[in-house]
Amino acid sequence: MLFYNNTITEGESRMIHYMVNAWLDKRQPHLELVEQNSGQVVRRWQGRRLQELFNSGLISYQELQTSSQTQLKKLVKALILEVTCEELCGRCLYQS
Repeated sequence: MLFYNNTITEGESRMIHYMVNAWLDKRQPHLELVEQNSGQVVRRWQGRRLQELFNSGLISYQELQTSSQTQLKKLVKALILEVTCEELCGRCLYQS
C-alpha cells in the first residue's frame, strides 16, 4: 500500500490534501485517489482500467514506490488530470 499526502491549494484559503492508496498485491488490485480530510474516494481504478493506466505509462510501479515528494506530487497531479479528463471528455488520457 502506498499512502501519500499531497496538498493542492485552491485560491488562498482552501487546501486540499490527497492520498494515493495503492493495493497492488491484493487478489483484486486497485488504486485510489482519496481526499484526505473527508476520506472521500475521488476515483478508484481496478481491473482493466488500472492495467490501462500502467500500460499507457501514465503511472508506473517505480513512481508508486518512490519516496521523492516531487515524483509523488507529479503522480497525484497526473491522476487528478486523468479524473478530470474522464469526467469532462468521457474518455481516458491514454485513449486517442
